Amino acid sequence: MVASGIAASAALAACCAFPVLLAGAGLSAYWLQPVALAAEPHSGVLTGVALIALIGSVALVLRAGRTCAPVDLCARPLFRWSIIAGATIGAILLILSKIYA
Repeated sequence: MVASGIAASAALAACCAFPVLLAGAGLSAYWLQPVALAAEPHSGVLTGVALIALIGSVALVLRAGRTCAPVDLCARPLFRWSIIAGATIGAILLILSKIYA
């Protein structure tokens, strides 16, 4: 779920946020133009998908602490923190795509 949230957020950020960030780093953003053109007509749907996926992944991680057995993968701290870090990256991309749009 967190991967789909990051992908949707990245597609939204391809139009405006990524070029600004890449230009600030001294890199070209010309290769993002096809992604931005493909994502532009679907921005509402992509925003919804990103929100649902990111909120859902964090909710699953928070719920997993109560329902997982101590030896399961979902109970391991590294797994839980990696999902939360991915959701944070996706949320930052989503916010930047709305700020720079």
